[in-house]
Amino acid sequence: MNDRKDERQNVPLNPALKSETETVYETKVSSPAPIETTSAKENEGETWPIVWLLVTFLGLILAVYFLV
Repeated sequence: MNDRKDERQNVPLNPALKSETETVYETKVSSPAPIETTSAKENEGETWPIVWLLVTFLGLILAVYFLV
């Protein structure tokens, strides 16, 4: 009776997900930091908060108009 319990513990939950190969990654070579590979320009994207403020304001005006 205990033999069946021990057998179940050794079996993975989903055998299809069992890894059949092991991958070893090179540890001596590293990739550059993400901040060094970005391509954003200075002051780029600063207008988006204003755009979202206008969209929200317009949405509130339409909501009041249709609900009143």
